[in-house]
Amino acid sequence: MSDRDTDDATVQGDNQPTGDFDGDADRTAPSPTGEARSADGGVTAEGDRDSVDDRDIVGYVQWAAFAILCLLALVATFRFYFAASEAIRVWFSPDFVPVFQAVFNLVVLAASAIGISVLVRRIA
Repeated sequence: MSDRDTDDATVQGDNQPTGDFDGDADRTAPSPTGEARSADGGVTAEGDRDSVDDRDIVGYVQWAAFAILCLLALVATFRFYFAASEAIRVWFSPDFVPVFQAVFNLVVLAASAIGISVLVRRIA
């Protein structure tokens, strides 16, 4: 065996596992370069974790804004409904108020049914 064969064996030995592989524990251990190993064995930079956390925070803020806007839309819908009912009482003769209220309620019910059916189709 020459010196070159010994060097090749040493180089190959550095790349092979040492035999003390402990399941998934080695996958999350930091590498000598300061990078962390992901669950699939790939190397991820520490900066990637920060960007994921930032995306999570942005996502939470967007969902919170969505919830607040939905609540405002719900309040506005109720206020519109009651204002329209009052307008029907003011603009129309008392004899025709129940008829116009029924038509208005039927239109609201139809619009709600259409909206619910569209959402159910998109979700399912």
